[in-house]
Amino acid sequence: MKREELTRIVKSELEHILKGDKGSPQNTLRRLYNFRRRYDLTKTGKTKEETLQYCIQEVKKDHPDFIPKYDEDFFRISKGGLLRRLLGWTK
Repeated sequence: MKREELTRIVKSELEHILKGDKGSPQNTLRRLYNFRRRYDLTKTGKTKEETLQYCIQEVKKDHPDFIPKYDEDFFRISKGGLLRRLLGWTK
């Protein structure tokens, strides 16, 4: 995949993750998503939802009370499934 195409895809997906204040966990989420999504698109083939879930988990390591703000219609993440993964629960 060409760099321009990666940039276009990631930029369009980032439009669905709200911006936060400078230095906020929300902006950390956006920065991490930008980096990780590029990696996932070229190396792993993970979905945008899987990338977002990974990034949320990473941000929550330093900010356990962080509540991410993103377009839930665009990122189809099962609330119960995400909550279980974030809290380390298993079925």
